Amino acid sequence: MERYRVFTCPFCGRVPESPQKIDMQFGETCGGRCECGAIYVYDETGRMLGEAFVDALALLYGGDYDAAFSASEDDYEEEVISFDKRTNKYIQGGNVLSKASKFLFLRKK
Repeated sequence: MERYRVFTCPFCGRVPESPQKIDMQFGETCGGRCECGAIYVYDETGRMLGEAFVDALALLYGGDYDAAFSASEDDYEEEVISFDKRTNKYIQGGNVLSKASKFLFLRKK
């Protein structure tokens, strides 16, 4: 029998705050923060990772879209955790092309 795996931050291993709705400049997203400084957004469909990435960058830079779009890949770390609702399993890395829900984590270096 497999044990239930707790949702943890891929950078520090802590349990981040629960997802909540967040008002953004271009709509609403669902996400949260971790004590280590990481932020995450949730893509329930698993098909909107590009939009989730833009929201995550904006959150990481405190809602400053200019700073977010000026950031380079060297400025932050990125991890994707897939969540399969059918099996109730989290898979770090996972197949980003799968239809599983995605949690996109970003943290400044």
